[in-house]
Amino acid sequence: MKFNASSAQLSKDLSIAANAISPKAIMPILEDFLFKLEGNNLTISATNLETSIVINTEVTGHEDGSVALSAKILLDTLRTLPDQPITIETLDDKGLQITSAYGKYKMGIDDPDDFPDIESTPEEEGTSIEGLVLKSAIEKTMIAIGEVGVVRSSMSGVLFQLDFNKANFVSTDSHRLVKYTYNGLNFDSTKSFILPQKGLSLLKNAIVEDKEVHIFWNENSAFFEFEGFKIISTLINDDFPNYNNVIPVDNQNILNINRKDLMNSLKRLLIYANKSFNLVTFNLAEDSLTLATEDPEFAHDATEQLPCKYSGEPLTMGFSAKFFVELLGILNGEEVNIEFSNPKTPVLIKPVNQDSNQDLLLLIMPLIMQ
Repeated sequence: MKFNASSAQLSKDLSIAANAISPKAIMPILEDFLFKLEGNNLTISATNLETSIVINTEVTGHEDGSVALSAKILLDTLRTLPDQPITIETLDDKGLQITSAYGKYKMGIDDPDDFPDIESTPEEEGTSIEGLVLKSAIEKTMIAIGEVGVVRSSMSGVLFQLDFNKANFVSTDSHRLVKYTYNGLNFDSTKSFILPQKGLSLLKNAIVEDKEVHIFWNENSAFFEFEGFKIISTLINDDFPNYNNVIPVDNQNILNINRKDLMNSLKRLLIYANKSFNLVTFNLAEDSLTLATEDPEFAHDATEQLPCKYSGEPLTMGFSAKFFVELLGILNGEEVNIEFSNPKTPVLIKPVNQDSNQDLLLLIMPLIMQ
């Protein structure tokens, strides 16, 4: 195998592919990239057996072939080179040589036949979604994914619900919930699956925002294809909680407030809050919001009043300010509406202005105050 390539472009592609390699690989071959050269097309593969990526990139090919090689050694070399043409070729003594303007670097290689087979895309018809929309959905929902081993397995990923002309992306860790709906899907059926965090992270880092992402699936895996990339992830084999049961539908107490003002106020109060619970109290009255926190152990306390519009009954509720700040941080607009019912039921957070084909709903559970 022999080809010429741009060191910067190859480094960029390999940096994305490296996200599929586990830092604690269970087999030495899983620390490798698999290169396969056919003509001017170089196929780069990487896997941790749960998530895999295949990248097709254009190079100047001289001799077809395939090789498995250390991902870390190759990437560490390319990252220190300024952009320049490089040559990569296998040698007769079973090694591989990289030639740059600065010198030559030789490394050992592994048998490409030892590299695990990567699952082929199913032939059944799938669906497509804009890359920017999918990336936004992943970024917003990943914040509420539950920790593996702490929550039930279904809550350690994001639910993809494909339903004719819309797609729902939902995550929850039992303390908060994010539901992102896209109303521009073109699909003639319904399908749902749960994608784990590893697959979500790999997909988010690879997505080309201005390209369509084609989605396919089978019983055990989901496949995402776009602009020279294919990402495969195993699915979580569990039933996602019936999240609609916990979303209130008739909250009568509505707070309208500047998102950044509330977020910055909560950040300041977090400095003075008890670090075990990050509890901040919301005291709501007509067009009035008072935030308060304390940590008696260190004689800390803080109070702030914020301008707002509030209509409804006077309420006093407690929340994890840390969780509240994280939820506000995934919104983009200036103002939010926060809907309350009573001190023991979930609270809804919605941006005032949303795109016509997208809908974002956030939910946070209150803390029980003594």
